[in-house]
Amino acid sequence: MHKELAKLQSVVDKLVRDIASDGRTIRVLDAGCGSFRYVDLKQNVYTVGIDVSEKQLQKNANLNEKILGDLQTYDLPASSFDLIICWDVLEHLPNPTKALLNFKNATKKGGIVILKLPNILSIKGLLTKFTPLGFHVWMYRHVCGSQEAGKDGHGPFRTFFKFSIRPAAVKRFALENGFSIEYLSIYEGHVQNKVIDTILAILKFILQIFTLGKINPNKTDYIMVLKKQKR
Repeated sequence: MHKELAKLQSVVDKLVRDIASDGRTIRVLDAGCGSFRYVDLKQNVYTVGIDVSEKQLQKNANLNEKILGDLQTYDLPASSFDLIICWDVLEHLPNPTKALLNFKNATKKGGIVILKLPNILSIKGLLTKFTPLGFHVWMYRHVCGSQEAGKDGHGPFRTFFKFSIRPAAVKRFALENGFSIEYLSIYEGHVQNKVIDTILAILKFILQIFTLGKINPNKTDYIMVLKKQKR
């Protein structure tokens, strides 16, 4: 994952430098912010965080402003952000397209949107979509050893994993709504548990056979960077 973050950082550095060429403060929306930041912004920034969890908002010390709200329904101010970061969030929404449309409205012309998502067209993605939350919690607790899993404020969280967030669908949405694709990487995410890694390896082999290679089960995650066109 660190290699993917390094590549992303290089792309973001260039894009943000262009936005901040006049030295002004960059307005950033951390969408579904949780409590982590994965992109290092070297410019002067004013960061607004929005999340449905008040606990997660309170844990985030990087925010200048906090909004308790739903990305799908909260009325974000139009053309108000130079940069929107949405990291592992859209898979948890019943209508992620509403969130993407909200981003479109809230992004300034020339602004950028960074999306990081699990890839539903992978064995990990398909298993997540078609198994219940209780199974995910059991796996985290009894296989991964995370005893806090499923408790208030601790993952795994409920996922809807709509097919509208598969890479091709998000790319099509972007191009149809005035964004250019500045960066796209579909990659294999790191598995931290040997038991899960072994299970996934077996299922990957089976999936490749039955889909005749049409689904790449190894590409578990993707990052996409969009830029809102100025026209």
